[in-house]
Amino acid sequence: MPMKKNSSASIGSDGHTCSLFPGHELLVEEDRWVAYLEDSPKPPPKRITFTYPVLNHAARVAFVATGEGKADVLSAILDRPEGGLPASRVRPVHPGQLYWFVDDNASAKLQYPKSSFSA
Repeated sequence: MPMKKNSSASIGSDGHTCSLFPGHELLVEEDRWVAYLEDSPKPPPKRITFTYPVLNHAARVAFVATGEGKADVLSAILDRPEGGLPASRVRPVHPGQLYWFVDDNASAKLQYPKSSFSA
């Protein structure tokens, strides 16, 4: 598979990323790079999304999460990845890199090690 250079994503309060939702059949898609769905649990119901083969072959994936409304789900994704939320399944293969850019409110409940960033 050709490696995508960069990918950016956000997370939903249910742990979804892109249009990869908890419990959806696309979580096990291994062949298609892009998929169409008509049954999204969040509006709009019809969507197009990258799949894990693309996300996990990106050179760099950057997630952005802000606000206290993301604190619980961010903790579930990073502190308990074995829970299998869709965003926790994004793990770029070597030499790919994964970055999380989060504010203090979103990271308030994290046990995961934090590092500071300043421009």
